[in-house]
Amino acid sequence: MADKIRERLGVTLALNGLALLAMALLAVPLGALAALRAGTWLDRLSAGLAFGMYAVPVFWAALILQILFAVRLGWLPLAGLDAEGWESFGPLARLHDRARHLVLPVVCLSYGGLAYLTRFVRSTLLEHTATESSLAARARGLSSLGVLLRHGFRQAAVPMLTLAGLLLPALVGGSVIVENIFAIPGLGRLFVDAAFQRDVPVLMALTLLSGAATLLGILAADVTYVLADPRIRRG
Repeated sequence: MADKIRERLGVTLALNGLALLAMALLAVPLGALAALRAGTWLDRLSAGLAFGMYAVPVFWAALILQILFAVRLGWLPLAGLDAEGWESFGPLARLHDRARHLVLPVVCLSYGGLAYLTRFVRSTLLEHTATESSLAARARGLSSLGVLLRHGFRQAAVPMLTLAGLLLPALVGGSVIVENIFAIPGLGRLFVDAAFQRDVPVLMALTLLSGAATLLGILAADVTYVLADPRIRRG
């Protein structure tokens, strides 16, 4: 049982890590752009796209992406982690092949969290750029972008980091669906296989591991909150 979990743990960690990285890299600039253009058509378009993405089920999005990009266009692989005969590939070719196989699963894992995190970044930045210090900086002639970079991000970093830590349990749960649809040999697929085979020890171990990941995500969010906000350390 331990060997089964150990050999699949790295796949799930890599998949969830890439999804979390994609959300963090995209949500901050998209949320900042929406905050800078608050109330404009761009902001309304961003809100509509975010709410639409958040409402789309993962399994439906995965099937649509497979049909579009793998079956119709043929740009990306349909499922799996490696192409046939990948053992004969060179290092760069293996990396490229693995990256192509991970594109659709990572998109499916990250789009819901990205939509939520983008709107959270927007609202948090708008809230903190309306403080007295931000208004005073704007009165001194600082541009809206300068206020956002100098004051907004500094004050909004704590809640954004906290939310990023709390997204980890949701990613672990979503990987069960994504790994099975894309035939990825990770913990999510192992969980479903164990359920069909009524392998109770494996199910219990995976449930315990998922609970531990949830607790670690909450702990990481709390620790990040304390490290990022010196007022809490002084208190």
